[in-house]
This record gives sequence, structure tokens and C-alpha cells, in this order.
Amino acid sequence: MNRFLRGFSVLGVAGTFLILLMGALVTKTGSEDGCGNTWPFCHGEVLPSYHTLELWIEYSHRIVSGLVGLVVVIVSVWAWLAYRNQWTVKFLAFNSIFFIVLQGLMGAAAVVWGQSDAILALHFGLSLLSFASVALLSVVLFQLGRNVEPAQPTAGPPISKGMKTSIWGLAVYTYIVVYTGAYVRHTGSSLGCADWPLCGGQWLPGLTDQMGIQLTHRWMAGLLFLITIWLLWAVKKQYPERKDLVRGAWWSFMLTALQVVTGGAIVLTKLELTIALVHTTLISIFFSVICYLCMQIGPPWKPDWTSTPTTKTLPQK
Repeated sequence: MNRFLRGFSVLGVAGTFLILLMGALVTKTGSEDGCGNTWPFCHGEVLPSYHTLELWIEYSHRIVSGLVGLVVVIVSVWAWLAYRNQWTVKFLAFNSIFFIVLQGLMGAAAVVWGQSDAILALHFGLSLLSFASVALLSVVLFQLGRNVEPAQPTAGPPISKGMKTSIWGLAVYTYIVVYTGAYVRHTGSSLGCADWPLCGGQWLPGLTDQMGIQLTHRWMAGLLFLITIWLLWAVKKQYPERKDLVRGAWWSFMLTALQVVTGGAIVLTKLELTIALVHTTLISIFFSVICYLCMQIGPPWKPDWTSTPTTKTLPQK
């Protein structure tokens, strides 16, 4: 039976990722008001009496979000009941439901009452947390399917408190960078600097209006890339035996490098939609990878796991 749970969890991951892309599509095409100020239906109608592209972009996003939300709730409750003694499963199951419900309520509030750009930018961040929670829940369920204790490292030396703090700090900083990117979109500042990597032919123009919003995001994203370079170097030097960390550090480096390239391409192509969606995809995967590393090493305030291999047989379900 738990084999079907694992398969269903993959459907939840695909669904929450689709919500991310569709939400980005709504913002990038300016379709936020496609259904007016009514929710959950479109202009108060289950089947709209007239049709526009913006209407169906927004309405399809609502429909898919509702269906995926139902899938996530089923997976989370099912996982909780199937693995009552697994704290990691219960924690991720709770987060999966909490964040997908919260982002749905925030989306509804934005439609009905309107929100500032600063608040609207949080909506993508909540969707990202929802996706990461469902993705990690699926990873843990597959670990349990292989009779491997979840949230445990492979063989290798203990991780220092400093390294743990750095990786958890990277997760927090990534979320802040994501927020600034969403704020760029919601304020219409994507072309605040119409060239790249310079801004108006300068490295440091005035930090005002849309130019300042765009440039702030660029510099923060650039710093994120430099941090991932340091992370890869530090992990390979200090923990070469920890294959889970080495793989995660490599993925982090490659994804941020591609993120920088696609960010520049968005500007140079004057907001090409396909590139913008790839940009969203990369940051979603990157954030999930960092969250996976956080799960593997445990919180900084707790002692490290044993340095011996942690694969062990679990009771078959």
C-alpha cells in the first residue's frame, strides 16, 4: 500500500511545481485581474460567460491549485497515518498542508481585497515553501521505502556547528533573494535596468525607483552565487566523504550559475516568457536542494548525527 503512497507523493510534487509555474505565468502575463475581484469563481461564475486569455490563465491557475491542494492533503494525511512514529514525516506532512493552504488563502485575499506589492511578493515565497515541503516529504517516503532511516547522513565525519549554521543561513538568505525577485516582478521593475550585467552602463547607479529594486536583486543574487562557490569549496575540502553534502553542493553551484545566466537573459531578451519560467524552475529546485541539505545535517543547535553509516532496516509496512 505504501508503494501507492510514494507514487501519489510524486504526483503532489509535480502538482505543486505546476502551481509555481502557473503562478509565475499569471504574474508575468499580467493576468492577476483576469477574473475580477471575485473568488474562487471567475466574475462570480463557475463557467465564465465571456473569455479572454488573461481570464483563462488566472482561472486555470485557481482550478489546478484547488485540485493539487486536495492531492497534497491526501498525501500528507496518508503519510502521517502510515508512519505515525516518524517525526520527520509528520513535520513535513504538516508543513505541506499548512503552506499550500496559506498560499491559497493569501491568493484569495489578494483577489478580493487587494494587497501591496510587498505582500504580493510573499505569495510566491509561500508557494516555494509548499513545493519544498512536498518534495522533501516525497524524498523521505522513498527513503523509507528503501528501509533507510530518513534525515540521516551517509557515512562520514560529523558536521561542525559552523557548517550547519552556514547551510541553514544559506536557506534563509535564498528565501530573501527569492522575495526580492518576486518583488521585482510585482513592481514591474524587471527592466528597471535595461542592460546586463551593468545598469545603465554603470556598476553603481542611483538606488532609486525601479532601477534600485532591480539592482538590489541583482547584487543579492550575485552574492548568493558566490556563497554557493564557497560552499562547494568548503564541503569538498572538509567533508569529501559525505557524498550527500558533496552532491548537494555541486547541485547548488550549478543551479545558481544557471540562475545567474537566465536572469541576465531575461533582461537581454526583454522578458522572454520561456526564459522567465526556466528562471523560476531553477530557483525552485535550488531552494529544495538547500532544504534537503538542512534536513540531512540537522539543526545547528543539536549535536551531529553519528559518523557511522546510518542505513538500517525499518519495519516493513
